[in-house]
Amino acid sequence: MEDHAHDNLKDLLRQFFNAADAETADADIRMGERLLGEYPAPLPDRETILRIKKQVAATIWRRRRIAQTLRRSVAVAAVVAFALIGLFGRGPSGHTDMFHASIIPAAIWDSDNIAAADVDLVYFTGEVRQIEAQLQALNAGDDGPSGNTVEEMETELIQIEAELSKG
Repeated sequence: MEDHAHDNLKDLLRQFFNAADAETADADIRMGERLLGEYPAPLPDRETILRIKKQVAATIWRRRRIAQTLRRSVAVAAVVAFALIGLFGRGPSGHTDMFHASIIPAAIWDSDNIAAADVDLVYFTGEVRQIEAQLQALNAGDDGPSGNTVEEMETELIQIEAELSKG
């Protein structure tokens, strides 16, 4: 250890210990440094290094796969949203206002909160939020709230998409 670093260490030890204990701690640290210098740690064997590299590669691959799944899920959700906008956005020419008003039942139309009054919309919104939470948990490295795998979540998202397309 360099002299100024050693002096700094002594000053630090004096802040935590009395003078005698600080000197003892300093002597112990110097002896430890001397032992570490005389007996360096052996290098890990080739198998250990390869095992560590495999674990790192597997972790990177898993994180990339989760990110790809998340991007795919967002893309599927965007396609579903655009399809719904396209489906409900078109109406007969000339009477578009009447067509849009007749899609929503009068009880929901008169409600102050259409999103909460439409049972299907509430259900699908809840499903999408649940899948989003699961994907975020998988991305963080957890097993997710229900232990689902990425494949199970993709299958569930496809099922929801099929339900939406049925109307």
